[in-house]
Amino acid sequence: MSGRGAHPAGGWTGRALRVLALRLRHEVALTRTLRGDGQREGFMGLLLTADEAESILAEAGGRLRASGTAESAAVLGDLEARLRAERRAGNRDPLCVLARDLGLDDAEVDLLLLAAAPSLDARYGLVYGYLNDDMTRRHLTPDLAVRLLPGDDADLSTVRTLLGSRGTLCAGGCLAVAEQVPWVQAAVRLDEDLLERLLGVAGTSTVLEEHGTRIGLGVRTPGIGPGRWLVDTGADAVAAGVRAVDLAARRGGGIYLLDAATLPPDPAAAAALLCSVLREAHLASLLPVLRGMDEAPAHLLRRLARILPAPLLVLSDRSAVWEDAGLCADALPACTLARTGALELLLEGHPANTPGFRGRLGRLERLDPLLLGRLLTVHREPEALHAAVRGRLAHALVHLAEPVANGYTLEDLVLPPATRIALDEVVGRQGTGTVVRTDWELGRIFGRGPGTTVLFKGPSGTGKTMAASAVANALALPLFRVNLAGLVSKYIGETEKNLDKLFEAASGTDVVLFFDEADAIFSKRSEVRDAHDRYANLETAYLLQRLETFAGVAILASNLHQNIDEAFLRRLDAVIDFPAPAATARRAIWRRLEQGKASMDTDVDLDLLAERFELTGGQIRNAALAAAHLAAADGGSITMAALMRAVGSELAKSGRPIRRNDFGEHYRLLRPTRETT
Repeated sequence: MSGRGAHPAGGWTGRALRVLALRLRHEVALTRTLRGDGQREGFMGLLLTADEAESILAEAGGRLRASGTAESAAVLGDLEARLRAERRAGNRDPLCVLARDLGLDDAEVDLLLLAAAPSLDARYGLVYGYLNDDMTRRHLTPDLAVRLLPGDDADLSTVRTLLGSRGTLCAGGCLAVAEQVPWVQAAVRLDEDLLERLLGVAGTSTVLEEHGTRIGLGVRTPGIGPGRWLVDTGADAVAAGVRAVDLAARRGGGIYLLDAATLPPDPAAAAALLCSVLREAHLASLLPVLRGMDEAPAHLLRRLARILPAPLLVLSDRSAVWEDAGLCADALPACTLARTGALELLLEGHPANTPGFRGRLGRLERLDPLLLGRLLTVHREPEALHAAVRGRLAHALVHLAEPVANGYTLEDLVLPPATRIALDEVVGRQGTGTVVRTDWELGRIFGRGPGTTVLFKGPSGTGKTMAASAVANALALPLFRVNLAGLVSKYIGETEKNLDKLFEAASGTDVVLFFDEADAIFSKRSEVRDAHDRYANLETAYLLQRLETFAGVAILASNLHQNIDEAFLRRLDAVIDFPAPAATARRAIWRRLEQGKASMDTDVDLDLLAERFELTGGQIRNAALAAAHLAAADGGSITMAALMRAVGSELAKSGRPIRRNDFGEHYRLLRPTRETT
């Protein structure tokens, strides 16, 4: 900024600058005396005479201008005391507000004003150049600060402390001291974001927008002061996220989430940027949450451990590295939030904040609140938000299992009443699990883990896979089909390694694992006759152990449940039978053809098909679709003949007899090469 009258003439900062002009007149007069009258400094026209400096300061001093070359120390002291009293009384000038927000004392405010003056009014930069004996250095230096700070106690030691790495001004990134030798001549410069604040420029801090994520929270009454907290996320990342929300809410603000990946690789630049970010977050009433720094070089961690100001929360997978770096962390206050309470605070004010959506999120026990907070800033529509949450939860499993995406609901299933009730109970367990296991402590008493393991048993085509999808959708969780063929290995120990990768990935998220044809791997343990039997039994035992500790939902499907190990069956939370559908159920499945837009001939008798042919739901689906394809190829309607041909194909696939009496006049369509009798 340049030009005259740049600072607001009626504001506190403007009056403080005019008082500074009077102090500078003292220093110019003293400097002129020491250098000798008429001495000129500078090179190639970069110079300023004492008379020119005197004239500039007389103008800048405005109505406080006095005759002669200097004002009395008493007058200056009185003016400066009035300014300090006015600032402490709650003046709303940007510099006064900043001083209160950052907790600056009088000396720090004076030093900040000295550093800011050349940026607020170029005339002060000209005079600084004269006093620095070099017109190219139109900025504050530690040496010049000693000469200009009010009071008789200002010395180089005081300035060194004020500008030290642990001082509020430099630790908060307000001021930066250039690396220069000698230090007393180094440039002391004002942060650009801070300059905009002093100028009263409204808007969002650039440094915050570029390097992290703002996460808003619902309003809570502040109850704790600033602190430097360290939380180890290795044991439970979700609990660490809840802790972050709790601390931020109890400080009366939001969260500023900063990942280490946004910091520059140079340690000095990273430290400087981090200081500015933390200061701006504090001024915006945000709790800075720093994570992902565990792998940073030790010398950077040691530097950060010295300068990181409160309030601050560091999330670390290995908190010992921060302790070794010397981070002096405060004791964590008791957490006052449960996981569901943290989610409610994050959702407050968002379009997705409805009872139904909160209930869907409440079932996601492995959903990191900080991840949800980040997604809330990007997605405003509830469905887009839910899709993004599910995508993030499933990310770790994409290379280990096959995602199954469809819109089946429990209402789409045609099942016996007992089977449907059992499925509803499985869904209900996820909503009551925390109460039963944790609040009532029954999980500890009976030694049961937090997960749910269910077996779907029944013939092929009875709806087990469809039911697994419907359960996953009812729980608002992504469904992953486990490829057992890709997990089982002929090499000793490889199967366990593959399963361990699967469960480790699944344990960090909320998903439903679906093991189709589970009897292939959860088979009965056999008598040990050779090494193969021994290791096959070890695989089964390992699976039993991992499923007991798995915190999610695992659904096993089997056509040959009698082959599953009894010890494994005892560890199941539920065994649900999927019998072949009775005539009533078959009729309901066949009638789904009428829900589509395809036309059907008047001779189509779906009730006859349901009564005469004992097909499973999967076979009925295949037959209906096959008949529809035949109709589409002919460009006409679905006919009874096409349906009969499709039913015959399904019976042939399963090796069942095709009887003339069942098919009547349509029998010849099924055996075109044979002579009918």
